[in-house]
Amino acid sequence: MSAWIFRVIVSEKEKYYYDLDRALEEIPNRTIYQYQGRIKSIEVGDIVYFYECEPVSAIGWKCKVLAVNVPYEKTYDIDESKFEHGETEREGYYIKVVALAKYESKERATLSLYKLRENGLTQERSSFSLNSPRVNPQLLIYINSIKPSVEYND
Repeated sequence: MSAWIFRVIVSEKEKYYYDLDRALEEIPNRTIYQYQGRIKSIEVGDIVYFYECEPVSAIGWKCKVLAVNVPYEKTYDIDESKFEHGETEREGYYIKVVALAKYESKERATLSLYKLRENGLTQERSSFSLNSPRVNPQLLIYINSIKPSVEYND
């Protein structure tokens, strides 16, 4: 089993943003789809941490992967339309995830970009781009040391 960090744009100032907190709190079974990108090695059962971009700038959710390589056309079993704002590309593959835990403000402060870098987040590029990197063992130990505010039964 691997762990990953997926970046989610949550700022209303952006052309496209996704209201991740509301989606995972309101959608039945806390299950959503997320763009998979170029990641080929993600598997069912893996853990995905959602890093919410500005203004949050921290990990807010821990989820478990239920399905991988789902074509966009097959994502209609979950209505996420009221949580998506603006236009985005609708091609490629998606993963289906279920929320396992939510990190509130206090925990999010300890899971900020600064704290993640301080505790093992490595970047492949010089500029910041959290494009779904696999979580290395050092960073995973740190993230797992932070107790979430809310935990769900999967």
